[in-house]
Amino acid sequence: MAPAPAFVASSDQVQYSSRRAAREAAAGASAAAASAPAESAAAVPGIPQAPVTAPAVAAPFGIFAPTSAAASQSAAAAPVKASAPAPHRHTIRKRFTVAGTMVLVGGLFASLTLPAYASADYNAVALDAAVPAESQALSLDVAQVDAVAAGGEARDGYEATSAADLKRLYRDAVRQQNLAAYLASGAKEMGDDYPWAAELADYQGGGLSPLNYFYRECVDFVAWRLNRDAGSTSAPFKWVWSTLTPGAGSARSWKSQWEKHGWPISNTPAPGWVAWFPGANHVAYVSGILDDGSVAIEEYNWGPNIYNQRVIQPGDAIYLSPPPR
Repeated sequence: MAPAPAFVASSDQVQYSSRRAAREAAAGASAAAASAPAESAAAVPGIPQAPVTAPAVAAPFGIFAPTSAAASQSAAAAPVKASAPAPHRHTIRKRFTVAGTMVLVGGLFASLTLPAYASADYNAVALDAAVPAESQALSLDVAQVDAVAAGGEARDGYEATSAADLKRLYRDAVRQQNLAAYLASGAKEMGDDYPWAAELADYQGGGLSPLNYFYRECVDFVAWRLNRDAGSTSAPFKWVWSTLTPGAGSARSWKSQWEKHGWPISNTPAPGWVAWFPGANHVAYVSGILDDGSVAIEEYNWGPNIYNQRVIQPGDAIYLSPPPR
């Protein structure tokens, strides 16, 4: 007695226990049809026999639909070699496949139900501004969020020091130091009336005085005294660089500038004249003649840009007369 085939046939489909059983059944049917054509013909006398073909695969899990009713009948009539039961590993693989599919589907549902902020960017400061409500919703501090959106923290309490402010602070500090040194020198008590005694000298970053010479230089002090003696003690001053020594500003050029003006030059000193020191690049103001003929002078920058008094011999300098008044 022939062994029973490893499939169950119905009127419209054949179901096998595995794909391998289906393939072996189809191969057996084809071989049987090829080896016994006469028997197949005798089985249905008077009816032309159609070629026997293997069933077509119709589903992924062992469901195969026959091509026609005749093919199904031929396959049923032909002796089919029974297939061995599918190995146990196919059942295990199917179980793993089903389990993997369920895990995949569950993962898709889980990813679709994640909170929105789990993958989206968010503003950390705005999140900190949120406060819990009784309904478990987020209630934002609108004012704080608006401040963040406007550009960050408010800086109304901060002030930046500009370069001009730093420069002014530096100049003020240096002026205080100069004034302290001036008062300690006793120059004022000795009769110094130079109005810019505390201003920054050239080496301190100072500029030009209203007389257009550098502050606290010997030429600026002498130009001040010549203006004072002429009664010009405020701007516009009568004697400035452009009217006194327009060709040059240094003390070395003063004698040649007097010569260009045509102003008197002498070897004999007199009060109110300018003492010009050859080769020394220095000028001073003659304040008086002593009984022994020596010359009392007042000057700036004989020392470190500060007022000074001293006595010289008449031959130590050449004397320039005051400009005409």
